[in-house]
Amino acid sequence: MESVVNDETERICAYSGCKRLFDGRKDKMYCSDQCRNAAGREKKKVAKWEEPEHFGQINRIIMRNYQILKRLYNGTLTPVKNWQLSDEGFEFKFMTGIYRLDEGIDIYMCYEYGWYQLSDNKIRIYSVPPLFLTGMAKVTKDG
Repeated sequence: MESVVNDETERICAYSGCKRLFDGRKDKMYCSDQCRNAAGREKKKVAKWEEPEHFGQINRIIMRNYQILKRLYNGTLTPVKNWQLSDEGFEFKFMTGIYRLDEGIDIYMCYEYGWYQLSDNKIRIYSVPPLFLTGMAKVTKDG
């Protein structure tokens, strides 16, 4: 981003907030240490991805959903009513993934707990070990 003015030694500072003329080495880009540091901070700010504020809210909702599923999971796959989850503050739109069973059933996951909507306004809660979710372990069927 070097801009040459009249002769080879006089240049314009590369920092966008300065633009002063300066003399110096041929490869010098900034008129001072302050401009060099300010340009570095500006470049870092642009390059760094800033997490949007709503990400924290989404994480809290997913954690609340996880805690509700964990509390209501009974290990027997006995369905619970929709209103039980809703009354506790469960938000059905928020999940960490979808786990598909061999039968074509999609289980909506919050970490290792998931739910499946049954036809009669009931929910079946599942616990799927993390190794199955990553595909590192497979379900074996005894024949």
